[in-house]
Amino acid sequence: MSTVVHPQSPSMKPVAHRGFTGDWKLFGTVLGLALFGLLMILSASSSFADLVYGDSLTFVTRQVGALTMGAIAGAAVLLAPYRMLSKAALPAYIAAIIGLMLVFSPLGVTVKGATRWIWLGVNLQVSEFAKIALILILSNYLARNEGRLHDVVGVVLPSFGVSAPILLLVFVEPDFGTTVVLSGLIGILLIVAGLRLYWVAGLGLAALGGLAVMGMSAEYRMRRLTSFLDPFADPAGDGYQVIQGWIAMSSGGWTGRGLGTGVAQSGFLPEAHTDFISAVVAEELGVVGWSIVILGYVMLVWRGMRISERAPDHFGQLVAAGITGMLAAQACVNLGVVAGLAPAKGLVLPFMSYGASAALVHTVAVAILLRISMEKAPESPSLEGSA
Repeated sequence: MSTVVHPQSPSMKPVAHRGFTGDWKLFGTVLGLALFGLLMILSASSSFADLVYGDSLTFVTRQVGALTMGAIAGAAVLLAPYRMLSKAALPAYIAAIIGLMLVFSPLGVTVKGATRWIWLGVNLQVSEFAKIALILILSNYLARNEGRLHDVVGVVLPSFGVSAPILLLVFVEPDFGTTVVLSGLIGILLIVAGLRLYWVAGLGLAALGGLAVMGMSAEYRMRRLTSFLDPFADPAGDGYQVIQGWIAMSSGGWTGRGLGTGVAQSGFLPEAHTDFISAVVAEELGVVGWSIVILGYVMLVWRGMRISERAPDHFGQLVAAGITGMLAAQACVNLGVVAGLAPAKGLVLPFMSYGASAALVHTVAVAILLRISMEKAPESPSLEGSA
């Protein structure tokens, strides 16, 4: 006698093996930017690397190593339970403060008058890691106080107390550019957390006043501001890099002069493979190449905002907004500096510029975004199939 199994019997249902369920558009965008960045780093640095290190691939190799380490750490983030993000906030915060203090120890490394790195077999720029730590700890604090931001004295002001140790340690390195970015991140998180706009405006004006005082407290910062306002006032000194960046950008035309043929290869553009990589893109690949880069960052920010909107809880919403704001701010500042719209800050262009610590941290930051995107918000069924 044969046994008939009903078609809907649980024993006959296929087992669904779910793979990565995160935001594929974000993943593809970041992968594209990173690969494009490696190509441009090679084009911008090969002559210099060959001259100084005897290996034209030096900077590309280091960048690949940093991206690989970031991918390994990012894979751990993707595999970890979502709740581990909030649990990691305090340890990351403490580690960041300790790391920033070690910058001023014998482990600290000084380059061009700034002590921003520690030597642990390789140079690590701790302020890059501090950005993620600040986003996590402040997001955790604000999420725990959801709905209480009307209490400015009891809730809002203590959030500045949480942020102050990292801000002060980064500022005294000195790293004014990162201090500005961190201050902006605090503002973004407070806005997303629900702080009333008139308080945001008031605190923002106070922060701008404080940053202005900080900016005028050192002669080299004043020189940078002066060279930004009129780079031709000192074309062989503080204005040199901006002017050479403009020359590079203006000579690219619509389609560029071709890879490896720009002024960077001739040594005329300082920091071509780091801060001024976008000038190399404009010169060698023209308006077309520049536009592709801009569209890449627009896509990155759009996907980050969508992930924040769909986050499963307030903590995830804040973290996603903070990371998106961090990447967007760095891209805007870097591109603004190269275009002459902002004073020089020494901030890299995410995934495009050479910078091992930044590449590692930015990769992990995107992994956190992807991990948040893998969690389904309570209202997710109504969003199924949307862009």
